[in-house]
Amino acid sequence: MIPVPGGIHHTNRDGGRKSAVFDRLWLQWGDMVKYSLLSKYRSQLMGFAMLSVMFYHAGYLELGVLNAPRVLAFGGVDIFVLLSGMGLAMSLTRRRQGYGDFLIRRMGRVLPAYFIVMVPYTLYLFIARRANLSTFFWNATLLQYWVRPNGHFNWYMTGIMIYYILTPPLTVWLARSHRPVLLTVLGSLVGFGICELLYRDGYWYYMDVFFRIPVLLEGILLGLWICGERQFTRRDGLCWAAVFLGGVGVLALFACGVTEWATYAFAFTTAPVCFVLAWLLDRLPLGPVKRALAFVGENSLEIYLLNVSLFSEHQLLRRFFDPGPGHYIYFAVAFALNILLGWGLHKAVGWLKKQIGARKKSNLEIEH
Repeated sequence: MIPVPGGIHHTNRDGGRKSAVFDRLWLQWGDMVKYSLLSKYRSQLMGFAMLSVMFYHAGYLELGVLNAPRVLAFGGVDIFVLLSGMGLAMSLTRRRQGYGDFLIRRMGRVLPAYFIVMVPYTLYLFIARRANLSTFFWNATLLQYWVRPNGHFNWYMTGIMIYYILTPPLTVWLARSHRPVLLTVLGSLVGFGICELLYRDGYWYYMDVFFRIPVLLEGILLGLWICGERQFTRRDGLCWAAVFLGGVGVLALFACGVTEWATYAFAFTTAPVCFVLAWLLDRLPLGPVKRALAFVGENSLEIYLLNVSLFSEHQLLRRFFDPGPGHYIYFAVAFALNILLGWGLHKAVGWLKKQIGARKKSNLEIEH
């Protein structure tokens, strides 16, 4: 269990009065913020992340001045990574499992849906002469991210497998450390350093995975804290507020031309944003919204796979249906279909797994 940091102590009289006021404010609403809320509303947060990603990918929408804020939806993937790291760390902490068994279970969760979507989509690209025959091999082995052939599949599947490989040793590393926060900061700096090297040497297209290493580490740390029942103290609140302001600072540097990568800001803002969203979900009467977000979150993998394949072909699809200006009606219909087809794919994969499991069990009973 990771120790809970102590409170902030004041020695002077004025500071004591300020501390008393702060204490009263914290007692009024600070106790409502808990790390465990991230676990309690994980499905809803995943749903929010998925909707954000879908909105970001709808670059064909004519939003005028709203196009700039739409870029913030890019951070939906960072929420995915944070919550994935958190969930994996909690699973590794609460359940004894070998490294190989852990990876097999994770691959069994994501690869069936991936292959069901990837194979026909790659076949379509091959027929349309937008992919090579070898693309099937690269996509099937998840090496497409590194080789980048014509028609290569989206980077996220390769990225999530890399995160699966890294998470068990990183979880052990942080859990055994007396300075897990310091190690998280150092690991984040390493991730940023790799990104800078890749960018300066012309390999900027490999940065999708590496600039999210800090978010993965934050997620693992949060998962360990939730398992250790760490309290969200006022010091924690101040620290996370400072982290969020750091992300705002990165955006300011980007606006001033000091850095070319505003995406670094999401390493700072993702966790605080999740805290606020989870707090709102916990405190506000949002029953229908919670259920809708949970529905999307529970089917998010399949929705995502379809979003970056079938529904990425919006120019083709809009030939069949695109009434009205601005593509708004098409977006609404495609948005709904994407979610419903994702749900159907999730159910189909679940049914297929059950059938395979039942057949294996039957074969074992026959053998014995």
